[in-house]
Amino acid sequence: MNYKILIIGIAFLMTGNLSAQWSVGARFGGSSGVSLKSYSKTGNTHFEFITAFNFDENIEGFSLTILGEKFGAFSEDGKLGAILGVGETMVFGDEFLLGVSGILGFDWRIGRIGLQLDWLPTWIFVNDSYFSPINAAFTARWMFGGRLNPKY
Repeated sequence: MNYKILIIGIAFLMTGNLSAQWSVGARFGGSSGVSLKSYSKTGNTHFEFITAFNFDENIEGFSLTILGEKFGAFSEDGKLGAILGVGETMVFGDEFLLGVSGILGFDWRIGRIGLQLDWLPTWIFVNDSYFSPINAAFTARWMFGGRLNPKY
């Protein structure tokens, strides 16, 4: 049941962003893994999918985080700015855990390379009650798509 909802949700997000620019890369930090990010066709809303293993001893297992993010540009060309967002985190370990995550950080684009430094705290509330503040990370991504610079 949970997998069906997840697949339908991802398919819905992907069909809404067919002309968006995508990036994929590695995330290193409190949770390390792979990050997939969708930059919207217009505007400053992004979607990020993170699959990772968390180094917090209370959250053991493989996790999937789905975030909606707002980008605020610091530079005129929109290549450097701050991100703020919220989403859900699912942990697949000995037991299934579900929680809400927030993200706060900086995003910098250099050509087709995207660099991100962020903090991603998570509050688990399904099958456990735990706050995990141990999740600062650095992400490096490669941008795909026709547009080198999305409009912010």
